[in-house]
Amino acid sequence: MTSWRRQLDPAAWRRVLVFAPHPDDETLATGGLLQRAVAAGAAVRVVFVTDGEDNPWPQRALERRWRIGPAGRARWAARRHEETLAALACLGVSAASAVFLHFPDQGLTPLLLSGGDAVVSALAAELVEWRPTLVVAPSAADLHPDHSALGVLLHLAVDHVGRPSGRGFTELAYVVHGNAPIASAFRLQLSPAERARKLAAIGCHRSQLVLSRRRFLSQARATERFIDPDMPSSAHRVRAATFACNTLSLQLAPPRSFAGTLPATLHVLTAEGPGGPIRWQSRRVGPWQRRVELPFDRMPARLLVKCEGPHVFFDDAGWREMHLGGEAEGRRSSARMQDEPADWNPAASARKVE
Repeated sequence: MTSWRRQLDPAAWRRVLVFAPHPDDETLATGGLLQRAVAAGAAVRVVFVTDGEDNPWPQRALERRWRIGPAGRARWAARRHEETLAALACLGVSAASAVFLHFPDQGLTPLLLSGGDAVVSALAAELVEWRPTLVVAPSAADLHPDHSALGVLLHLAVDHVGRPSGRGFTELAYVVHGNAPIASAFRLQLSPAERARKLAAIGCHRSQLVLSRRRFLSQARATERFIDPDMPSSAHRVRAATFACNTLSLQLAPPRSFAGTLPATLHVLTAEGPGGPIRWQSRRVGPWQRRVELPFDRMPARLLVKCEGPHVFFDDAGWREMHLGGEAEGRRSSARMQDEPADWNPAASARKVE
């Protein structure tokens, strides 16, 4: 069941689980939330899904070398590991609370398209072992491919684990790359002291400040924003999906950016049921194409789409789950805000999984 609540007592968090695609995302997205959880006496675990080792441009700038091989990536991963432990210490989170899964940086989308079994199993194991009351992870609408893929992989892990009675947890999503939908934003107002500690934690990620100082420091604002994990990006080109006569039809909107006017690849993920095998198809789509039709022998129980343009790094939009037969919407259409709360104080409205 999904429900929305205006206020949650910080003490009710009890067990907080944060998923970060790379070392630094935990600080940028949840630096204030982690401080507030620790202050409330909650047990905290931060899971880093990749080591951030495939980050060549800052490494080239710092190490003054062009070629970076496996040894260089391992060296960079070790550096980022140390930086993120220092950042967590600034936030009051111990090194023992950090878990590193060591999946490949820039590789979560290929793992998802191949079925994502290893990642889903690892995420599910964290959910089972930690027994969280609050789970915070990247949104599937984030523009970074690793972030959006992790958002989807976590959905699959939640399905894999199931929702046994008495083990419900609240889910929140964050957007680091791109803009969180304003209408669905929940805000955590940071005190001056919390903001200063978050700024100090950001400063610990020295390797990332070399080329991204302004962007990183801009995350030390007075408010952290979180969204419903089911809220899709309004910029997504796939607007609706229908199924009839063994044919899946996807309706496409016109591109909303210059990059969107280039030919793109439409990825379609389907599953026959929660926890079932993932199947993947891809199609090239033109900028003015309005419909894509794919043959299917049965209507899929789950349908996720992503329209990936030939961009240097970021996407125009992340993954979007479709409701067959109508307009695109999230996994649970009941999880929709009717209005926006003025403030989000320590743990505000969120998706509750029970």
